[in-house]
Amino acid sequence: MITNSQATSYKQLADEALFQLDCCREYADWMFALMTAIRDDHKHSGGTNSAGLSSLGVYLAETHLVGTEQALEVLNSNMQSLGGAQ
Repeated sequence: MITNSQATSYKQLADEALFQLDCCREYADWMFALMTAIRDDHKHSGGTNSAGLSSLGVYLAETHLVGTEQALEVLNSNMQSLGGAQ
């Protein structure tokens, strides 16, 4: 839910920040599951799926980083327009 609109209140800004934190928590859950799958693949299958799982991890990291950076820019912009974080 990255929006380019300006927040008109600190409540809107806080709501967006909480949403972004929830997205980061979910991302951490995905990465935990992925790392567990890679570990288990090495343990039980000799790593036959590790290359594909690692590629998935790179993809998730790259796409998450872009979204997180954009969200941070929007939040910082909104905070400054509301008179904070100067």
